[in-house]
Amino acid sequence: MEDDYGQMYGGEDFMGDIGLEDEAILDYDDGDDNLDLGSDEEEEIESFVGDRDYDERTPEPTISKQEQLRMIHLRSHLNQLTEKVKHHQYLTEKTREEQKQSRNRMSQLESERDQVFKEIQGAESDKNTSALYRLRSRHERICQELENEHELEKMIAERLEQEEYELAKVEVERGKFLLAEDDLIKQEQQLAKEKTDMALQRLRKEEMKAKRAVRQHARRQRDYQTAMEEQKRRQQMALEDAERSHAKHSKFLNQTMEKLQKRQEEENVRYKENMKKKMEMLLKLKGDITANRENLKALHARDKAASREAKQKEEEERQQILQKGGNPDEILLIRKRIEEFERQKNEFENEKKLKQATIMEKILVEEDRLKKRKKQQPHLWTDVKSDKSKIMGPQKKKPLKIFRELTDSSIFDEDFMKENTYIIDGPEEQATQREEGKESMRAETSGEDKKITPLPIDSSDSSDAESDGEEKVDLAVPEFEGLWDQHKPYRVPKDTESTLKLPNGSKMEKEILEKVLDKHRQGIVVKQVAAGREFQGCPFYSKPDIIHFKDFEVGKTYKKKVTLTNVSYTVNYCKYINITEMLKDFIDIQFDPPGQMSAGLTCEMMVTFKPMINEDLSGVVNFLSQTGPFAIPLKCTTKKCDLSTDTCRIDFGTTVIGETLKRTFTLTNKGALGTKFEFFKVTGQKERTVTTAATSLGGLTTADTIRAFSPDSTSVVAKKDVTASLEKNVAEDKKAADEADKASMGGMGTSDEQNGTQAAGEGLSVVGEGEQEEEQPLQESPDLAVSEMEDYGTLDGMKVGLVASGELGPFSSTKLEIIWQPHIPGRVDTEFLITFTDPLSDSISIQAVANAIDVPVWVERQTVDLKICMFDRLYQDTIIVNNRATTALRLKFEVCKELKNHLELLPKTGYIQAQSNFSAQMKFLPRKSLFEEAGKYFDKETGVLEAPMIIRVADQTQPVPFTVQAVLTTSDMEFDTTDIDFGCCTIYESTKAKIKLTNKSILPQEFGFVGHPEFVEVQPNDGFGTLLPLETIDLEVIFSPKKAKDYKFELNCKSLINREFKIQCKGVGVHPPLEMSHQVVHFSATPLYDVSTASFHVINSHTSTNEFTHPVPRIGKGEIAPVGPTSFEFVVPEGVPVTISPSVGTIEPGKKCPVWVRFAPELNDLDIRKEAVRMATKALEAQAEKEFEERQKREREEADQALQKAMGKGGKGKDAKSPTKGKGKTSPAPSLTVSGPRAITPPTVETITKDSPAYASAKASLLRQYRGSFRTVTIPCYVASGKCGNPGELPYSVHNTLYLEVHCPVVKPTLVVISDNGKSTLDFGEVSLGQNIIKSVTIQNISNKTVELTSSILNTGGPFLMLNALRVLPPDGTHTILISYTPEKGEVFHEVLEIQTGHTALHITLTGKGVSPMIEINMPMQNGVLDMGAVLAGEYIERTFKLMNSSSLSIDYSIKLESLSLQRHHDAQVIPAFIQKNKTNYLSVGTQNNNGQNVFDLVPAEGTVPPGSSIDLTVTFAPDHPSDHYSDGVRIELFGKPNVVYLGERKEETHNFMIKGMAKPRIMFVDGTDERTPEIESLAEETPVPTEDEDGKLLPTPVLFTLRSIVKENDFIPASRDLIVGTVRTMAVSQKKDGKGASKHGNGEFQFENVQLITQKGFNIEPQKGMVEAGGLKPVTFTWTPPAGHDPNTPVETSVMLTLKGDVTEQVKVMLRAFVVSE
Repeated sequence: MEDDYGQMYGGEDFMGDIGLEDEAILDYDDGDDNLDLGSDEEEEIESFVGDRDYDERTPEPTISKQEQLRMIHLRSHLNQLTEKVKHHQYLTEKTREEQKQSRNRMSQLESERDQVFKEIQGAESDKNTSALYRLRSRHERICQELENEHELEKMIAERLEQEEYELAKVEVERGKFLLAEDDLIKQEQQLAKEKTDMALQRLRKEEMKAKRAVRQHARRQRDYQTAMEEQKRRQQMALEDAERSHAKHSKFLNQTMEKLQKRQEEENVRYKENMKKKMEMLLKLKGDITANRENLKALHARDKAASREAKQKEEEERQQILQKGGNPDEILLIRKRIEEFERQKNEFENEKKLKQATIMEKILVEEDRLKKRKKQQPHLWTDVKSDKSKIMGPQKKKPLKIFRELTDSSIFDEDFMKENTYIIDGPEEQATQREEGKESMRAETSGEDKKITPLPIDSSDSSDAESDGEEKVDLAVPEFEGLWDQHKPYRVPKDTESTLKLPNGSKMEKEILEKVLDKHRQGIVVKQVAAGREFQGCPFYSKPDIIHFKDFEVGKTYKKKVTLTNVSYTVNYCKYINITEMLKDFIDIQFDPPGQMSAGLTCEMMVTFKPMINEDLSGVVNFLSQTGPFAIPLKCTTKKCDLSTDTCRIDFGTTVIGETLKRTFTLTNKGALGTKFEFFKVTGQKERTVTTAATSLGGLTTADTIRAFSPDSTSVVAKKDVTASLEKNVAEDKKAADEADKASMGGMGTSDEQNGTQAAGEGLSVVGEGEQEEEQPLQESPDLAVSEMEDYGTLDGMKVGLVASGELGPFSSTKLEIIWQPHIPGRVDTEFLITFTDPLSDSISIQAVANAIDVPVWVERQTVDLKICMFDRLYQDTIIVNNRATTALRLKFEVCKELKNHLELLPKTGYIQAQSNFSAQMKFLPRKSLFEEAGKYFDKETGVLEAPMIIRVADQTQPVPFTVQAVLTTSDMEFDTTDIDFGCCTIYESTKAKIKLTNKSILPQEFGFVGHPEFVEVQPNDGFGTLLPLETIDLEVIFSPKKAKDYKFELNCKSLINREFKIQCKGVGVHPPLEMSHQVVHFSATPLYDVSTASFHVINSHTSTNEFTHPVPRIGKGEIAPVGPTSFEFVVPEGVPVTISPSVGTIEPGKKCPVWVRFAPELNDLDIRKEAVRMATKALEAQAEKEFEERQKREREEADQALQKAMGKGGKGKDAKSPTKGKGKTSPAPSLTVSGPRAITPPTVETITKDSPAYASAKASLLRQYRGSFRTVTIPCYVASGKCGNPGELPYSVHNTLYLEVHCPVVKPTLVVISDNGKSTLDFGEVSLGQNIIKSVTIQNISNKTVELTSSILNTGGPFLMLNALRVLPPDGTHTILISYTPEKGEVFHEVLEIQTGHTALHITLTGKGVSPMIEINMPMQNGVLDMGAVLAGEYIERTFKLMNSSSLSIDYSIKLESLSLQRHHDAQVIPAFIQKNKTNYLSVGTQNNNGQNVFDLVPAEGTVPPGSSIDLTVTFAPDHPSDHYSDGVRIELFGKPNVVYLGERKEETHNFMIKGMAKPRIMFVDGTDERTPEIESLAEETPVPTEDEDGKLLPTPVLFTLRSIVKENDFIPASRDLIVGTVRTMAVSQKKDGKGASKHGNGEFQFENVQLITQKGFNIEPQKGMVEAGGLKPVTFTWTPPAGHDPNTPVETSVMLTLKGDVTEQVKVMLRAFVVSE
C-alpha cells in the first residue's frame, strides 16, 4: 500500500529525472499567463507544439481543484484509518503478550504453591514447627500472589477483548472504503500524470526563458566589459592628473607647513611668556596680600589706638560732665546718636545722588534714542514752526520798504540764532532745558487732543502749559455771563519768534530777501584765525557764569553786575541781541557796546530784575560777536527752605536697664524761607488712618500725605509714590511734583486767584477745603491722640525730648533731642520723623538704634521649668549665671522659706569671675508636705508650683530674680480589688480573672508584673506596659495550676520608679480522673452547609492510687478518685451546629476513647422562613401591581373602543353636515373602576415548609447575602467515676468538669446548587441492576473570584460516575455536572461528592437503590448451544421460547447477533480451529447466507418485559445453501448489562449463547462422521465436483468414519461409535393433502450393503437397515474389535456403501478407519 502511495505521484525517481524541486515548479504556477517569452520563444513554442505527437483519442477530463481537495481529504482519512488499524494491532499483540506472560507466571506460581504444599505436609509429618510457620506464610504469600495474578489476567483478558473489538471496528470502517480507495488510486495516478505533463511543459518554458536569460547575460557582460575599460581609462587619466597636481602643490604645502611650524613656535614662546607673567603676577599678588595684611594689621592697631584714645577722651569728658553735675551717659549718648544720624544722613544722600545719577543716565540715553528716532522718522512728530508758518494772517498792502528795514534791523532769524549760538550750559541750565523740552513735548501731544494752538518751544509758563495739557474734566458752562467770562487770568507773555513775514510777497521778493539776509550774515560772522589756528568756542567769558537772582521777593528790585571778558585770539566785538521772551517783563539789560575789544579786555553789563510773580524764572541773554553768537544763562529763584540734619542715625550703644541717655542732633535750614516743624516718633505708634468717612485718599495733598506717614515705613504713601515714579519715569515724577507745588501753594494762600481758579478748572480738589475737612476727623480720632501715642510708643524706651515742634527761621538751626530710657532688655530700632509745613520740603527720617542689657549679673533662663515632677523623686538642674562686668562678683543664692524643705541651691554662696559664667546646682525633692508648706506658691487643684528665687549680688541693691516652675503629680497606681479567688481549676485548663489598673499620675508610667509564680500569667503583653496619664486598663490574670493542691500567692506590680503594688490571690488545683488530648479545637473557615471535622481522645490514665509515684486525681488535697471505669458526657449547648460523637462513654483505666467533633454550620431556620415570607410578600405585591396595571390597561382599551364606536355613530349624521360644531366639544373621559392594587395576604412563618420552593429560594438568597461570622463555643465534659447509667443522670462532680473550646469560623460558601430548588441531594431512586441513569446538578460560583473546580474521587467500584470534567468557574458562572448511576448489586448506595475550590467544598449527596432483574429463558440448550436441527436449503424452520421476568421491575431487553456485531471481523482474526492442535478457538459465527440475509433471526429483538410476566421469542433458521456449519452467537442485554437467570441459574454477566443448524440439499442425510473439510467456508470459488455420472445417476458421497480401540494390558477394548441417519421435515410435505404421499415423502429408509466384507476386519453394524421418520434421527452403531494377530501399529481401513431412500435415492460411501491407541 505504501508503495502504491509513492507511485501515485510518480515517485522520487521521476522528480529526480526532472531535475527541479517541488517548490521551484510550484513557484511558476500563477505566473504562466504573464510570461513574455518574446518572438524567439513563441517560435520555439510553435515548433514544440508542432513536433509533439498528440494522441488522437479524446483526452481525459482533468481533475478539478475541488476534486483534488476531496482526494486529499480522503487520502488523509484512509491514512488515519490505516494508522488506527496498525495501532490497534500493536495494542492487541502487546496485550496478548502480557496475557501470555501472566499465564506463565500463574503456572509458575501454581507449581511453586504445590511444591510448598508438599513441603508443608513434610514439615507436619516431621513436626517441624518453625519450618511449618515459615512455609505456611510462604504458602499464603504465594496464594495471594496467585490470586492477584488471576485478577490481573482477568483484567488483561478484558482489555484484550476491548482491543480486539476496537480493531474489528476500525477494520470494518477501513473495509467500507476499499472501493473508494481503488478509485482514489486511479485518480491519484491521473493527477500525477497531469502534474507530470504540466511540469514538462513548464520545464520547456523554463529552458526557453533560461536561454533568453543567457543571451541577455552575455549582452550585459559585453556592456560591462566596455564600461570597465572606459572606467580604467578615466582612472588612469585621473591618476596622472593627480600626480602632476601633487608635484605642483607639494612645494606650496612645504611652505605652508613651515609657516605653521613657525607660528606654532611663536605661540609656544608667547605661551611661555604669558605663563611667566602670570607666575610673576601671582608672586606679586602674594607679596601684595602679605603687604596688605601688614597694612591691615597696622590699620587695626591704629584703629584700636584711636578707639582707646576716643574712649579716653570720652572718659575725660564724662568726668568733666560729672564734675559739672550733668548726666554724662545721656550727653554722650545724644552725641553718639547725632553722629550716627549725620552718618546715616550722608549715606542716604550719597545713595540718593547715585540713584539720581543712574536715573539721569537712563534719561539721557532715552533722549539720545528719541533724537535719533526723530532724525530717522521725522514724520512721527509735528513741527511747531512749520505748522505756525502755515498760518497766514490777513492781507495788508504796505509799501515795499522791507529791504531798508531789513538792512537796518538787528533782529536775526531764530533759526540762524540757533545755528550760530554757543551756550555755556551749567548743570542747572541743562536740567531746566530738559524740563522745558519735555513740557513742550507733553504740550504737543496733549494739544492734539484738546484742539488748541501748540505753544512755542521756549515758552516758560510750564505750569499753565501743564494745566492745559492735563485738563481732563470739562466743567459745566454757566447759564449767564458773569465774572468768569470777563476775567482773564494773567499769563506770562510768550516769547514770540522774531521772524519777519513778507505778506503777499512775490517769489522774486522772497528770493531778494534771502539773498540780502545771506549777505548780511556773511558780513557779520567771520572766522578768526591766529597763528594758523581757528578759534572755536565762546568768545567771551562771563563773570558770574550764570546770572542768578536768589531768594527774590515780589515787589523788590534786584541788580547784578556782569563782567564780560574777550577770551578769543584777537580783536573781537560784542553786541547785545535780546533776552528770552518770558523774561522781558521782569529783566532789564543795561549794556553799552564797547566797540572793538582786544583779547583779554573786559566790559560790564547791568542786569536789573523786578519780580512781579512768585515763581522761578530762567532764560538766556543773547549776544553776538565777530566769531558768532553766544548766550549767558539767567535764573531767578524764589525763597525756599533748604532743610537738613547733621545726622540721620543715632546710636545709643549698649545701655543697662534703668539708665537714661539723651542724644541731640541739629536741624538746619540753609534756605531763605522759614517753616514750622514737628518732631515725633513713628515706630511703635498705631498706624494713622487719614481716610475717614468725610475724606478720601484721593482728596489728600502731597504735603498732608508726607505729614501723616513716615517716608521709610512700608505704609508711607508719599515715599512709595516718589520711589515708584523715579523708577518708572522721571517725567511723571516731575509732573506730580508740580501738581503738589500748585496744590500746596493754593492751600497756603501764596498763589493768586488765577491759580486757584485754574486748579478748580482742572478738576482738582482745593487743598484748603481738604485740610478743613481733615482737621476734625484727625482730632477726634483716638488713634492719633498725643497722650495715647506717647504711652504706646514708650514701650521700647525711646521718646522725643522737650522740643517736639517749633518754627525754624531762614538760615537758622535748632537742636532736637531723643531720650533713651530702656525698661526691657533687647535691641531697639526706632524711627522718628520730622515734618514741615513747607509743602516743598520733604520729611526727614531719623533712626535711633540702641541695645538695652540687664544688670551685669543675669541668668540665662529666667524661668527654670522642671516640667512634671513626681513626689518623693529627686530632680536636678543647673542654673547658669553670667557676669557682664569686668570685675569678679560675689553671689548669694536664696530660696524662699516655704520651699526650703523641698528645694536647695548649691553652693549657697559663690564668686563669679569677670565676663564669665557660674553654674549652680538646683536639687528639687518634693514631699507630700508640700501641699501645706508651699502656701501661695502651689496650686492644689492644678498641682502647679511657681516659686521665685533670688540671687543677691554684692554691692548691688537690685537682686537678680528667676522663677522655678514645676507641675507636681503623684506616682500611685491603683487596683480595683485587693484579692482574687480563682476557685477550683483543673490542671488541664486555666481560669482567668479580670482586674483594672489605674494610673493616678498625670505622667505616663511603665509597669510590669514581676516575680509571680510560673502557674500565673498576666496578659496582655505578659503583664508589661505603659499607662497613660489617668488611664485605666483591663488586665487578665490567668491561673493555670500544674498539680492538685491549694494555692496562695501574691501578684507584685512594679512601676519604673521601683514602686510596688500587690494583690493577694488564692485558688485550688484539681486533677480530674480523665483528660483530653486537646482542649481547644480550631476549625478552619467553614462555608455554610459544609462540614469540618476534628478528633481528639479522652484518656483515662488513672491506674493507681499511689500518690508518691505519680500524681493522682483529686480535688486540691481531698480524697483520691477511685481506680476503675470512668464515665464522661459532653453536653453541647442548644443551637450550636457542633456534634460530638460519642457524647457519652465509659473508659477503662489505661484506655482512651476517640471523640469526633463535627462542625456543620447552617442558616437559622427562622431566618430562612422570615426571608421566605419577605420574598413572597414582595412577589405578591409585584403580581398585584402587575394585575392592577393590566386591569387599568384593559379598561382603558374598552373605554377607547366604546368612545370610538360612539364617535363613529354620531359622525355619520351630524358630523357630515356640520363638521365645525364638534370641534370645541369633547366627550367625557371614562371613569376607571379599579382604584388600586388588590390587598395581598402574605404567608406566615408557620406556613413555610422546608420542602417548599419558597424555602429553597429564601435559603439561596441568604446564602448570597451572607458575610461570615465567628463563634467560640465552650462545651463542658462532665466526669464521674463508674459506669454511666441513663443519659443526663451522670453523678458527676462540678470541680472535675473538663471544658472543650471550639472555634467556629463561618464564611460565605463559594459554590451553591441552583438546580432542584437548591437541594444538594441527588436521589436516583430504584434502578435495575445494570441500568444506566444520568442526572445533572447545576452549581454556581457566588463569590467575587474565579475558582478552579476539583472533585473528590468517587468509589471506583461503585455505581456513581461523574461524566463531565470540571473547569474554571468565573464569578457568577454556572456549571452543570452529569452524574451517572449504574447499580451492580441489589442494595442501597450512598456516596458524597465533594466539589472543591481550594479552601471550601460543596457536598452533593448521591443516593440510589439497585434492584436485581430476574429473567428466565425457557429454551432447550446443551452447553449453551441451541440446535435448530437440519432443514432443506431454501426452507426455514421456527421455534418459540419464553422470556420470563420474575422481578418487581419492568426490564428492557435487547437481543443482538454476533454476525451483526462490529467486532465480527476483529474476532475472526485468530488462527482457525481446524489448524490448531487442541482446537480451542471456536468461532460462534459460522457459515452465513450468500444472499446477505441473516441465517438466524429472533423476534422481537427489543422490548420490555413487565414485572411478573413473560413474552414469546421466535427463532427462525433460514439457510440459502447447503452447509453443516451454520451458527451464530446471541447476546441478550438487559439495560446494557443485565443479570439473567437460566432455569433457576443466576448469571451476573451478560449471557451469550450459540445457535447452530444444518442445511441439506436432500431429505436424507448422514451425520456424526469425521470432518473432511474445514468448518469455515472459503470465499473463493470452488471447482464444482460432479455429483452425477454419465447416466444421470447420483455418485456416492464419501464420508470418513474413524474408530479407536484402546489397548490395555495386552488386551483390546472394542471401539464403538454411532453414525446418525436423519430425515429432514420439509415444507413440501405439509402442503400435500394425500396422506400416502405425505408419508412417502416425509419418511426415509436406509440400508448398508456388503457388510460381510467389513465384518472380516472386525467391524460390526447394528442395525444394518431401517426407516427414519420425517424430522427424526436414527443412530447406527459401528463396533470394531481388533482381530487376533492384529498389529497395533497398523491401522485398518475399509469402506461400506450406505443407501438412503428419500425424495431421491442416493448412496453414501462410508470409509472406515480403525487403529489402536493407548490409554
